[in-house]
Amino acid sequence: MNINITNRNDKVSPAVREKIEGWLEESQKRYNIITSAQVTIEKSNGKEEIVEATVHATGKDLFAKASAENLFAALDSLAHKMDKQLAKIRDIQTNKKGSGKPVAQEPEVELDEELED
Repeated sequence: MNINITNRNDKVSPAVREKIEGWLEESQKRYNIITSAQVTIEKSNGKEEIVEATVHATGKDLFAKASAENLFAALDSLAHKMDKQLAKIRDIQTNKKGSGKPVAQEPEVELDEELED
């Protein structure tokens, strides 16, 4: 998997790089469809951190954007948004292979009946 991390205003710190790479590696283990990722960090108005990610998954390009006053909070929000999209893509791909969507079955209720003689 190819990961490209850029910061428009400053250099990317090792802690931020480690957090992003850890999140992408965990997502790759979970969904196994990520081929490459581009993450861009930007500080706007001196207060808010904006994080954008473009993830190339098999057959799709996914985009998510998150902002927060704290960079790590923005990264967590971005990871949550992207994981929801990856789960949706994985479900579509697994359900498209000829089988219908799984139907939740209601548990059978067993009644204890006493037989009168």
